[in-house]
Amino acid sequence: MIVEQIKNCIKRGEVLPGEKMPSERTLASRLSVSRTSVKEAYSVLESSGIVEIRQGSGVYLLINNVEDIMNKLQALIRGQSANMIDLMELRQALEVDIAYYAAYRRGQQDIVKLEQSYLQLEQAVFTNRLAAEEDLAFHMNIAKVARNYLLAQVMNMVSDQVLIGLEDSRARSLDVPGQSEQILQEHRAIYQSIKDGHPSSASAAMRKHLENVKQRYL
Repeated sequence: MIVEQIKNCIKRGEVLPGEKMPSERTLASRLSVSRTSVKEAYSVLESSGIVEIRQGSGVYLLINNVEDIMNKLQALIRGQSANMIDLMELRQALEVDIAYYAAYRRGQQDIVKLEQSYLQLEQAVFTNRLAAEEDLAFHMNIAKVARNYLLAQVMNMVSDQVLIGLEDSRARSLDVPGQSEQILQEHRAIYQSIKDGHPSSASAAMRKHLENVKQRYL
């Protein structure tokens, strides 16, 4: 989040190449985070060749093309394309419990929104589209319904990686007759369990879906 804020600051021209960046104290106050977190963010930026930390002087944006700096920052935020199996294990660790809490805490408005995202996914599948973005939107919606701020934040942090994985796995599925429809049914089972307010069934349906995604990839 801090790196994202710094990127926006540079993009707006608030700090130009060669100029001094805001101090740890200033940035921590502005973003309502700890100075330790800001220090770690600056260390990451330095190792990526974006800033230079000068002891006793401060942090400076390296003299460089602003577009190049933007590209480096975006790559840093997005990260390297994750190993698919590592990504699936991370999703299992997060989303099985997310589905449980979503089924436990969902309200009527949550059900309406979740149904809308499911129907958008269904439409994408029936029209033979890749449906990666609709798939991601469905899972992100469940994270919101779970009403756990930290779980939702972690899902937001890895959403770019998840989308890359979905684009890969769904492209493979399009080449296998009937597989996209099977995946849709797995999503339907998750949605129905959350709608019906059955936490254990929802987590089981999510676990089965993510395990199937991993097995199909393998």
